[in-house]
Amino acid sequence: MSKLFYKIAKYAVGEIAKNPELQVKAATFVKERIVPDARAELKKAKPKLEKAKTAVISATKEVAGVARAIDPTQDPKKFFQEASKRLRDRPKT
Repeated sequence: MSKLFYKIAKYAVGEIAKNPELQVKAATFVKERIVPDARAELKKAKPKLEKAKTAVISATKEVAGVARAIDPTQDPKKFFQEASKRLRDRPKT
């Protein structure tokens, strides 16, 4: 099914590329329908993205702290045990 959809989409894009009238209609459709919806969804998703970014930065700092305390090249098993323990035990935000 997806192969059929791909072929149809490829054909449609080719037709749009060849036909200036379709290019104008496609550009208008994108500006009026797609862009506003995309902006609204981005605005809605932004708080979750910021929360995820904060969580990743926090996790990175935790692992870096473990790496400072336990050299991962000298004792990788102990490093991974401690890093996973700290990541599991940290408070959920």
